[in-house]
Amino acid sequence: MGFYFFLFFILIGQAFYSQNKPVEVSNIFHKSKSLQFGEDLKFQDDIDLIPKEINIPLTTAYTIDYTQKYLVYDPIRDPKRLVYNTGLFMGAAIASFGILWILPESFTNWNKEEMLEYGMIQRWKDNVRAGPVWDDDDFFLNWVMHPWSGAIYFMSARGSGFNKWESFAYSAVMSTFFWEYGIEAFAEIPSLQDLLITPIIGSVLGEFFFRWKGNIIRNDKKILNSKILGGTSLFIMDPFNMLLDGLGYKTQNKMQTYSAIAPIDYDFRSGKTIWGLQVVVSF
Repeated sequence: MGFYFFLFFILIGQAFYSQNKPVEVSNIFHKSKSLQFGEDLKFQDDIDLIPKEINIPLTTAYTIDYTQKYLVYDPIRDPKRLVYNTGLFMGAAIASFGILWILPESFTNWNKEEMLEYGMIQRWKDNVRAGPVWDDDDFFLNWVMHPWSGAIYFMSARGSGFNKWESFAYSAVMSTFFWEYGIEAFAEIPSLQDLLITPIIGSVLGEFFFRWKGNIIRNDKKILNSKILGGTSLFIMDPFNMLLDGLGYKTQNKMQTYSAIAPIDYDFRSGKTIWGLQVVVSF
């Protein structure tokens, strides 16, 4: 009799301890359809045990690659975008020539009467043959506008996914043949210092623009917590790529694939993480 009494107390104690033991799984959900006549005692689904929280470290090769590459400003090479950029340059150059035409001759050093009287085509031929020369243009034109123009040329290529040397070559070609020996040669002899200042200083400035643009984009396109200031700065540094973005142009080859070994499930019975191959495709 004493043995049965002792066993009874052991069972009662174990039951009391189990009732007061904290449950690791906090939420228990039972999914069932609405009760129907004649089937009130039938469970429609199994009981699902949902853990409240599982702290599993997710620092994998995928997450490191995603954080370091995908979430930063890293344009993808897109020659088609650069072609569109060049087309926008041509339109902007015509507009710029018109603006310079209406500015005072003391600012541009253009003799408009002589240009009209002599003929624009013949004037262009003579200027090309005579150049390049050291010009006497205003400081603002030579040391502000020309470096900025070179930076814009540079950014058009850099923002289209080309590297810094390719972007420098694009800036040199555009500033030399498109502007100095192209549009501007209708009005004046190509400038020696502009041929050097525009692509060289402009490309150095353009690389700074490229990095500053990335910083602004990572900061939600804000400067001093202002999206207006951020957007204005982005347009000043890279107007043609920003214009293409505003018009809805999308780079077609933006699909990137990532694969890595990553946690895909959790075994509650063994308390172990189940690992598998994770493939993510970003468009």
